[in-house]
Amino acid sequence: MAVYDGQPYTMEYGGVLLGGPGSVVLHEPSGLLDSPEVRSSDRTLLQRHGASAGTDYLGARVVQLGFTVLDDTSALADVLRAFQPGAGDKVLRFAVPGVAGGRGRLVARVRKRSAPLGAVYAAGAARVDVELWAADPLLYADQESTARVLPVSPRGSVPVFPMRFPWGFMRAGAVFISPPADIAVDGNTPTWPVYSITGPVVNPTISNRVTGEKLTVQLTVPTAEVLTIDTRSRSVLLNGASRYGALTPDSVWFPFRPGVLRLEFDDLLGDKSRGADVRWRSAWI
Repeated sequence: MAVYDGQPYTMEYGGVLLGGPGSVVLHEPSGLLDSPEVRSSDRTLLQRHGASAGTDYLGARVVQLGFTVLDDTSALADVLRAFQPGAGDKVLRFAVPGVAGGRGRLVARVRKRSAPLGAVYAAGAARVDVELWAADPLLYADQESTARVLPVSPRGSVPVFPMRFPWGFMRAGAVFISPPADIAVDGNTPTWPVYSITGPVVNPTISNRVTGEKLTVQLTVPTAEVLTIDTRSRSVLLNGASRYGALTPDSVWFPFRPGVLRLEFDDLLGDKSRGADVRWRSAWI
């Protein structure tokens, strides 16, 4: 079957290309731009008009897909195998202009499938309709973004006293402070990053210079070992083993909000060559 390469108005699910040059003709999908269902804790006011509005939370997203499978029956077999109810979650990738930056994805499972054996099927064209259910209602960029978070003001310094003339800060090796690098986040809703920190570091801290939020792990990471902080699942792993209890009480799980943010890395060793690698996907609702 044809391979998904991000051409406009195409999708891919379970290795099957929908639309484009393949044998599956994609009809009008729905649910990508629809708002997900809302869960709320609204309460009726007693003996008064109206209600007391509660906090709104987004529920699951439902996507309806309709397509026609042409050519031989092997193409239909591939489609039925990919869109099999009960097969678990798979990634739906889509390229629709104006949706999730033009190329997006979501993780969904098949909840319903319809493939009637009518006159169209007898003529060699099978019509298939499926309903996809995504527990996470957000649409994410198909391409993952990455950045490097570096120290802004290294702890290391070079003695300048006693001074000897002629002298200059450049030759004395004075440490200059550079502003934190800007990280641009697309989308229209917050998304949750994953940090990877390679040792040796001691008590690493990642700070958001804009909001003052920070994450600190009271832990010594030996040389070449990797500390992974997943803010979505709220997990702290050292070489795959949980170290969640090492978070300091003032740590905050903060997301990446759309726009420009400034992050800073710090640890007790103060080695300015150390830092954190961060990856994320911009998100849309």
